[in-house]
Amino acid sequence: MEIFKGKKYIFSRGIAFYPEKEMQLLKKQGEKGWHFRKMNQVGLLVFEKGKSEEKEYSVDFFDGSPDELSEYLVIYKQAGWENITNYKKRYFYFKADCGTPTIYSDAESYWIRMKKEWNWLLIRSLAYLPIGIVLLIMLFFTKTSKTIFFANLWIRTMLIFFGMLFTVLPLGVAISVIFSLVIYRDRTKYYNQPERFARKQKVLRDSIILAMIGFIVGVLVSILLRNSF
Repeated sequence: MEIFKGKKYIFSRGIAFYPEKEMQLLKKQGEKGWHFRKMNQVGLLVFEKGKSEEKEYSVDFFDGSPDELSEYLVIYKQAGWENITNYKKRYFYFKADCGTPTIYSDAESYWIRMKKEWNWLLIRSLAYLPIGIVLLIMLFFTKTSKTIFFANLWIRTMLIFFGMLFTVLPLGVAISVIFSLVIYRDRTKYYNQPERFARKQKVLRDSIILAMIGFIVGVLVSILLRNSF
């Protein structure tokens, strides 16, 4: 948390996997007089100082086309929710008076929303896979290269780092999705009670577990690469 030039900056809890936590964070900051304005490109939530207010917040994923956006926002407006901002035209932030019902009417509709969001994340992450494969292929074919550029240790290190990063990124997203499905398999039951579900979410614990899984996967990939290159 940091305050700079009258604005407060807080790291997002993770809108893809912890939107309920995000909602509660925005609500608590609003009660303290910090009004949410946007999430910037590095994942920082930006707040501006104002009067204290008690509002409910909602973070939703939009999977439609640009032509469908206006209709989507109208649905929220008619339900009593005011659009605050969006992140990359996919994640939309809303606020409303306390007690305003959520936009989702049942567990099934919320489950459909979750599937569409995670499918989008997986497909988006797959876009990096060809880049990672190309970098690793470059590393393989330059193993015995006499070219000064590819013989440079820093160049080869960068090829390994970014090649691994882009190659395992889709795997990391898939692991996070599976982890969430297993640990929070009852999430859809709280489709209209995000505050109750937020209490069940343990961001720090989950981060440690996922980091351990990522470390193990990274070690295995490193061994494979060392044997190959």
